[in-house]
Amino acid sequence: MTARCWLFVPADNEKKLGKISTVEAGAFILDLEDSVAPANKPVARRFAADCVQTCGLKRDRLWIRVNPLTGPYFDDDLAAVVPAAPGGIVLPKARSPE
Repeated sequence: MTARCWLFVPADNEKKLGKISTVEAGAFILDLEDSVAPANKPVARRFAADCVQTCGLKRDRLWIRVNPLTGPYFDDDLAAVVPAAPGGIVLPKARSPE
Protein backbone atom coordinates (compact mmCIF):
# COMPACT_ATOMS: atom_id res chain seq x y z
CA MET A 1 0.00 0.00 0.00
CA THR A 2 1.31 3.44 -0.93
CA ALA A 3 1.48 6.05 1.79
CA ARG A 4 -0.83 9.04 1.53
CA CYS A 5 1.81 11.64 2.28
CA TRP A 6 3.26 14.08 -0.22
CA LEU A 7 7.01 14.42 0.06
CA PHE A 8 8.82 17.61 -0.97
CA VAL A 9 12.19 16.97 -2.65
CA PRO A 10 14.65 19.76 -3.52
CA ALA A 11 14.96 19.48 -7.29
CA ASP A 12 18.61 20.53 -7.30
CA ASN A 13 19.61 17.48 -5.26
CA GLU A 14 20.28 14.71 -7.76
CA LYS A 15 20.98 12.17 -5.01
CA LYS A 16 17.58 12.69 -3.35
CA LEU A 17 15.77 12.67 -6.69
CA GLY A 18 17.44 9.38 -7.51
CA LYS A 19 16.00 7.77 -4.41
CA ILE A 20 12.33 8.71 -4.79
CA SER A 21 11.42 5.44 -6.49
CA THR A 22 12.53 3.65 -3.31
CA VAL A 23 10.55 5.83 -0.90
CA GLU A 24 6.98 5.05 0.05
CA ALA A 25 4.94 8.20 -0.50
CA GLY A 26 1.68 8.94 -2.25
CA ALA A 27 3.25 11.69 -4.34
CA PHE A 28 6.39 13.72 -4.66
CA ILE A 29 6.65 17.47 -5.10
CA LEU A 30 9.87 18.31 -6.87
CA ASP A 31 10.65 21.74 -5.48
CA LEU A 32 12.07 24.56 -7.58
CA GLU A 33 11.14 27.26 -5.07
CA ASP A 34 12.31 27.81 -1.48
CA SER A 35 14.59 24.79 -1.15
CA VAL A 36 16.65 25.82 -4.20
CA ALA A 37 19.15 28.69 -4.15
CA PRO A 38 18.80 31.16 -7.04
CA ALA A 39 22.12 30.06 -8.57
CA ASN A 40 20.89 26.43 -8.65
CA LYS A 41 17.50 27.06 -10.26
CA PRO A 42 18.61 26.23 -13.85
CA VAL A 43 20.04 22.85 -12.81
CA ALA A 44 17.00 22.16 -10.61
CA ARG A 45 14.68 22.68 -13.58
CA ARG A 46 16.69 20.23 -15.68
CA PHE A 47 16.88 17.64 -12.89
CA ALA A 48 13.12 17.91 -12.21
CA ALA A 49 12.20 17.44 -15.86
CA ASP A 50 14.62 14.51 -16.19
CA CYS A 51 13.25 12.90 -13.04
CA VAL A 52 9.65 13.07 -14.27
CA GLN A 53 10.65 11.42 -17.51
CA THR A 54 13.02 8.74 -16.22
CA CYS A 55 12.30 7.78 -12.59
CA GLY A 56 9.72 5.14 -13.48
CA LEU A 57 6.91 6.45 -11.27
CA LYS A 58 3.47 7.28 -12.61
CA ARG A 59 3.24 10.92 -13.63
CA ASP A 60 0.25 11.54 -11.36
CA ARG A 61 2.62 11.02 -8.41
CA LEU A 62 5.15 13.58 -9.65
CA TRP A 63 4.29 17.25 -9.17
CA ILE A 64 6.55 20.27 -9.50
CA ARG A 65 6.42 23.33 -7.24
CA VAL A 66 7.43 26.31 -9.33
CA ASN A 67 8.41 29.77 -8.14
CA PRO A 68 5.72 32.42 -7.55
CA LEU A 69 3.78 33.77 -10.51
CA THR A 70 4.96 37.33 -9.85
CA GLY A 71 8.64 36.45 -9.42
CA PRO A 72 11.53 36.42 -11.87
CA TYR A 73 11.75 32.61 -12.19
CA PHE A 74 8.17 31.57 -13.00
CA ASP A 75 8.31 31.69 -16.81
CA ASP A 76 11.61 29.81 -16.97
CA ASP A 77 10.27 27.19 -14.54
CA LEU A 78 7.22 26.46 -16.68
CA ALA A 79 9.17 26.45 -19.93
CA ALA A 80 11.56 23.87 -18.51
CA VAL A 81 9.17 21.47 -16.79
CA VAL A 82 5.82 21.52 -18.62
CA PRO A 83 7.21 19.60 -21.63
CA ALA A 84 8.12 16.75 -19.24
CA ALA A 85 4.39 16.42 -18.43
CA PRO A 86 4.42 16.14 -14.62
CA GLY A 87 1.23 15.16 -12.83
CA GLY A 88 0.68 18.78 -11.88
CA ILE A 89 2.16 22.13 -10.99
CA VAL A 90 2.10 23.54 -7.45
CA LEU A 91 1.89 27.33 -7.40
CA PRO A 92 3.22 28.83 -4.15
CA LYS A 93 2.29 32.12 -2.55
CA ALA A 94 -0.79 32.66 -4.70
CA ARG A 95 -2.66 35.85 -3.88
CA SER A 96 -5.90 37.31 -5.07
CA PRO A 97 -5.66 40.46 -7.20
CA GLU A 98 -5.74 43.66 -5.20
